[in-house]
Amino acid sequence: MAREQATRKRDKLAATLNHCGDVLRGSLLERTTFHSSGCPKCSRGEGHPQWVLNVNYPGAKTRQLSLRPEQVPQVRKALQRYRKVKETLEAISELNQHLLQLQRDESKERKS
Repeated sequence: MAREQATRKRDKLAATLNHCGDVLRGSLLERTTFHSSGCPKCSRGEGHPQWVLNVNYPGAKTRQLSLRPEQVPQVRKALQRYRKVKETLEAISELNQHLLQLQRDESKERKS
């Protein structure tokens, strides 16, 4: 791939990243919680369904955020946007590596 083509492709990808404010990293989990005593629903084994956003951090730390059912579609979309942003950043990084190689090779040719 030529330098100009790689630069155009990189800049086009970078332009898609201007709406990154509404992203979330993590996993959406559906859990069932049970009260230890006094709850008829839990006594029957039904429990209480609950949605949780689970986020892992370095050092084996985890944060879980309980969600209301009406928040689940919003969280799903934000998680999807995060994955798309991450894919785009990886593609930009690959193009930048290619551009560095081209720059190195051009520099070698000029010295020869």
